[in-house]
Amino acid sequence: MSAHEAEVPAPAFRPGRVLAAPVSPHTWAATGYLVATLPLGTFWFTLLAVGLSVGLSLLIVWVGLPVLVLTMLAWRGGAMLERRWLRAALGVRVADPYQPLPPGSLLRRLRILASDPATWKDLGYLVLLLPLGVLWFTIVVALWSVALAFVTMPAWYQLMPAGQARIFGIGGDRVLLLVDSLPEALLVAVVGLLLLVAAAWVARGLAIAHAAVAEALLGPSQAQLAARVEALRASRDLAVDAAEAERRRIERDLHDGAQQRLVSLAMDLGRAKEKLATDPAAAGALVGEAHQEAKRALAELRDLARGIHPAVLADRGLDAAISALAARSPVPVEVDVATERLGSAVESTAYFVVAEALTNAAKHARAREIAVRISREDGRLVVEVRDDGVGGADPSAGGGLRGLADRVAAIDGRLSVSSPPGGPTVVRAELPVARL
Repeated sequence: MSAHEAEVPAPAFRPGRVLAAPVSPHTWAATGYLVATLPLGTFWFTLLAVGLSVGLSLLIVWVGLPVLVLTMLAWRGGAMLERRWLRAALGVRVADPYQPLPPGSLLRRLRILASDPATWKDLGYLVLLLPLGVLWFTIVVALWSVALAFVTMPAWYQLMPAGQARIFGIGGDRVLLLVDSLPEALLVAVVGLLLLVAAAWVARGLAIAHAAVAEALLGPSQAQLAARVEALRASRDLAVDAAEAERRRIERDLHDGAQQRLVSLAMDLGRAKEKLATDPAAAGALVGEAHQEAKRALAELRDLARGIHPAVLADRGLDAAISALAARSPVPVEVDVATERLGSAVESTAYFVVAEALTNAAKHARAREIAVRISREDGRLVVEVRDDGVGGADPSAGGGLRGLADRVAAIDGRLSVSSPPGGPTVVRAELPVARL
């Protein structure tokens, strides 16, 4: 046995944990969930049967199409609620498997929703909820009822007339178990305690089985998980490329800007030092020029630092940082930021989305008015910049928007640009708050 193996003991069997299962909150959460599955399954089966049958029967006169759409939206909403119910009751986190709905017309979004395989898996789960509910309800209620009946047998023996404390009565004198003495009643109660433990662990096992069914139907498929892994790998590569490009930009800006000004400043101070004794007036002029050069170098360094990560963003958050951007914009900007402090990566990405969009609107779009909206929607931070310029922005052409798309993708976000000729241009980024 290696030293590492000796340091990791095998998990010990703990009888106390096994016997305490009937009073565990996890047991009763699982039991309540399994019992509630029957009425929920009945509700969804009835709703779906009525909605689908009415919608299909009236489809010939087009009246059924809205009914089918409403039914589809209802079962998709029901599946979302079921994921939250699973997480609250069983502690099972089932990820949303849905395809993202892009901005556009309602008809286009409904078409994508209807073609999403996850939508139809949701339907299968809700239909399956009724037979599963019947099965879980029957097993759980029967086990708990028998166990409680056995445990309370001594009380029944004291309350019932002599020889009348019977279990599993079939009718007449035919009984499977007759308790006619107190020791027998106590023995049955002991068996009932063991049945309570068994019922608790059976309820937990059934909850695990139901969670497995839910994860298979309500969660992402293997193909989606593989695509997700590939997307994460691509995001990692984009993050590395973006960091390398940012490093080269900083080096270039330092070399071409602040470094050259500092060299000029040193030369001016050197000449001033040489002329200080022989020509104080010329030396004073050189010192004045060096002072102006120092201020220009400081301004360039300040702009460079702001381009890396502005101090106001780190100190006061997105609202103050975006307001500062709007104040420096040559085009009037309306700002509406409705979110609390977030993680630095998400805040930084949101800031640069707005900065790039404002720069493009001012330089290329000839916009007269810009609106910035930042809000939280469905667990994501939505950044939207709209201008009334001439339009025609194309992220695929490269440049700032392409780099911006890479920066957004690096934190697993999505960037979309709508910019028809004549405008308006809408730059929209959706950033995952879950990564904070």
